[in-house]
Amino acid sequence: MSGGIHEGKVAIVTGAGSGLGRAATLALAAEGATVLGVDLRPDAVAELRPEGGRVVAHRADVTRADDVGAYVARAGDELGGVDLFFNNAGVGGFHKDLVDLEDDEWDAHMAINLRSPFLGLKHVMRAMIAQGRGGSIVNTGSLLSLKAAPGRGDYTVAKHGVAGLTRTAAAEGARHGIRVNCVCPGPIDTPLMAESERLVNPADPGFERRRFETGTPLGRYGRPEEVGETVSWLLSDRVPYMTGSLVVLDGGILAV
Repeated sequence: MSGGIHEGKVAIVTGAGSGLGRAATLALAAEGATVLGVDLRPDAVAELRPEGGRVVAHRADVTRADDVGAYVARAGDELGGVDLFFNNAGVGGFHKDLVDLEDDEWDAHMAINLRSPFLGLKHVMRAMIAQGRGGSIVNTGSLLSLKAAPGRGDYTVAKHGVAGLTRTAAAEGARHGIRVNCVCPGPIDTPLMAESERLVNPADPGFERRRFETGTPLGRYGRPEEVGETVSWLLSDRVPYMTGSLVVLDGGILAV
């Protein structure tokens, strides 16, 4: 696409091979961005065929500081820097009450859902500051960045932490022209959600889906593309005064 809202921009997306990361990668590329798609499975990123911009696959473990530094360096060395960042990679957690969580399960979950977004912010913001041209970042939070749920303590704590990271990074980045916002999805039709349904009710995962749909005022799951388009908009120059915000996409769950 010529003349898209991200024409000439370089974006990094973590967890780009599936779900929200995949949807955002395609949305950003469709608006003209060159996207470095970071994933443990770079083949899943390489398979993407965007309409518009370019997608470059990069393998990284986002819990490792060296890997994070390497994907930021590649964006700088090969693509001309980084203007946009969707700090998205994550997992769904163990679906256990706090008293039943093993210590190593807690640590493993915090590594991917809290340490990795911190590392992403740290390295990408350093690069943006050094470039001196500002930038825009969106973190992936959750509906559980704003409320709790039984059996989801590890996930809830991590996603509350992402909300805190977002607000702190927004306050610190503002003087450098860097905006930082957060999307907080409710139930979205992704592989991560399907895995959650299976963990909660192995005998009848469909029951969990129906339960969520019934409890959502709009009566359905969100689509990954709806989140991807929202991320693309938040990253764009169309909302230059918006930073430090938690943007909820939950079909109305918090409204009732």
